[in-house]
Amino acid sequence: MQTDVRAVNSVDYVLDVTVPAEDLQPQIEAALRRERAQMNLKGFRPGRVPLNVVKKMVGPQVTIQVAEEVIGEAYRTAVAENDEVEPLGQPRLVELDFDLDQPDQPLKATVQFGVRPEFDLADLSGVPVTRVVRTFTDDDVDADLQRRRDLAATEEDTPEGTAITAEHVAMVDIQPVDADGEPVGAKQNAARIVMANPDLRPEMVEALTGLATGDETTVELPHLHGDEESDHDTPEGDGEANHVDRYQLTVVDVLERVLPEVDAEFVKSQTRGESEELDDLKTQIREDLERSWANRANQALEQKMVEQFVLAHRDVVQVPETLTEASLDALFDDVREQFEGQIPPTFDVDAWRDETRQQAEDQVRWLLVKDRLIEDEGLELSSEDFDAEFEKLAGEGADLELVKQYFSSQPQLLEQMGDQLMNQRLFGALEGRFEVVEKSADEIRAEAEARRAAIAEARANAPVELAPATEGVFEDEPTDDTETADEEE
Repeated sequence: MQTDVRAVNSVDYVLDVTVPAEDLQPQIEAALRRERAQMNLKGFRPGRVPLNVVKKMVGPQVTIQVAEEVIGEAYRTAVAENDEVEPLGQPRLVELDFDLDQPDQPLKATVQFGVRPEFDLADLSGVPVTRVVRTFTDDDVDADLQRRRDLAATEEDTPEGTAITAEHVAMVDIQPVDADGEPVGAKQNAARIVMANPDLRPEMVEALTGLATGDETTVELPHLHGDEESDHDTPEGDGEANHVDRYQLTVVDVLERVLPEVDAEFVKSQTRGESEELDDLKTQIREDLERSWANRANQALEQKMVEQFVLAHRDVVQVPETLTEASLDALFDDVREQFEGQIPPTFDVDAWRDETRQQAEDQVRWLLVKDRLIEDEGLELSSEDFDAEFEKLAGEGADLELVKQYFSSQPQLLEQMGDQLMNQRLFGALEGRFEVVEKSADEIRAEAEARRAAIAEARANAPVELAPATEGVFEDEPTDDTETADEEE
């Protein structure tokens, strides 16, 4: 066997492997004999199937398996167990010259692998990153209290003939129909429609309001195009017909939503039995809102810091090709999962990989930069760090030793815990490498409006038409909802 390791660039290496036929064929023959020893074929004694029959049945699979083993052994000997280079990630077989039908020819293979790049960390001490802050008012607390009441609402039967209002839940059969009222799709039975839902289409609200059990009506819902969606092609003379979805609605039941009173029992249920006082519940709500907002604001800040580090090192950190390809493979697994394992024949995989390559490179680039940051900050995890996390997970009254035993028996979960703890340490340290600026959502919106106005004025006064400016790639403001930490858990 001949092996040759050569550098393609500073981070990409290849291993050329050549295995003479006289070295490979004895291994193939031995593998075929092992297969024959385990083979039980009708008409032959166990383990005594003629070798030529074995070759016809499993020869190609056995040969490929032997070839892979030989290449793997060559990589281990020439690269993995050699101190000259330190491989990073998994190698990839990029070329294989081996003809199963020509056993007298040598096997030739090329294996690509990467090494860790050498680089200096960029100085980002003057780069501003924004942490969005928010003060929650009494109105915010009252709104969340109302939301909790909505979630705890019960549904009760209504008297016959009750007309639907905003306080009701309508149980409705929904049948798609065409312009003539003929069914054109599957019928949805007893769909539950909460009339107070702010996301309910106004056409649906208007169509159902005032109806009672047994009433029927038809609603037309204009088709809402997405930002990237163009108008549909409509047959001549059809006009707007293809832009409207029609449904026949049949009310099968009307239920009344009964919100709980804000009494001692309700307060006790919301505070997990800790208090029956409304002021205590409002204090808890405010703390939950502040904690939830702080968590999301910190996550947004961390994402901005990652983005800044990636951008600052795009021309500094060269990413090994094998790691980029592995990242693309992982991203494509997510795409395959979205299609439930069946990629449509019209999906251009090569084009997708080209379009996604920068994202895949940046993911790997951040991991490489992150390792250097951890080393530069001198961050390490101790057994005490894990013990503290185990105690937190165990909580009050739980068996701490059982928690430890469980994680010890699940190496993957233990590794994930270590990653989370290290990320907490790292992002806490990274704030010192930036200029962290705290702004409210109103300040951010005002600045965005000012930028848009300045751009519009510049375009209006320009001697030639300017291309529309794009908004920032990354959003500064966390989602402005008021979910509590309890619900997020």
